[in-house]
Amino acid sequence: MVSWERVRKSRHVSGDKVAAKQRLKVGDLEVAAIDPFVRDTQYIYDEIFVGRVYQHAKFKIPEQSTIIDVGANIGLSAIWFAQRYRPRTLLAYEASPTTYEYLLDNVAQHVDTKVTTAKCFNLAVSDDAKQVLELHQPPWTSGRSTILKGATLSWVDELRDQGDLITHKVPSTTVSQEMAKHGLATVDLLKIDVEGYFMQVLQGIASVDFARIRNIALEAEYVQELGQSGEQICALLRGHGYTVEAHDAAQILIYAWRD
Repeated sequence: MVSWERVRKSRHVSGDKVAAKQRLKVGDLEVAAIDPFVRDTQYIYDEIFVGRVYQHAKFKIPEQSTIIDVGANIGLSAIWFAQRYRPRTLLAYEASPTTYEYLLDNVAQHVDTKVTTAKCFNLAVSDDAKQVLELHQPPWTSGRSTILKGATLSWVDELRDQGDLITHKVPSTTVSQEMAKHGLATVDLLKIDVEGYFMQVLQGIASVDFARIRNIALEAEYVQELGQSGEQICALLRGHGYTVEAHDAAQILIYAWRD
């Protein structure tokens, strides 16, 4: 477990803004990172670039693809998508306004604009647009922000009581609204990693739009705390015409594709 007292003392902060972005070397990338310990950013890098959690053998990603990254964090997934698939369009959504600044920095630094049009949005993807949602985030980490409340995740209230939690007010959107807004006829890959808020993301996709999304990579964090199971999520996706495979580890990884 991270000692938040140790972290608090290790960084100079003004309000909820870090004075200057630190840069860390992970793999062959130098990235702007919130996490004060290299190991935290390295873990995310290894998950994406080494473990390739957003890749599946059954995914068919064409050239000049369109990818939507929901829960883009500081941008490591967006960078991997850009390098691996060289998409024409990459839309990255990050709810935390603090983390969003790092996402912008890293996408600008590492995504080739000659190949990919990458756009980043400080929005929470949900089941309804034009809401204002509360996002809870420890001030010195990017990977633990959630819209779920303390009644569901005990650490939210625990960190609030310790003074180690910031609450952001974040406007919402839906996958369907973003597909319409950006004129997307198809989405070749939809990635979802939203710290337990995945059902709301799925509920914000109209049936007609599910039919136009070819592949989904979903991380179903906190599925037990939500009183759900990986099989329930798989059944939902099968109901929309996908072939589905789940990998149950520390987090449940769910892959869905159209044959």
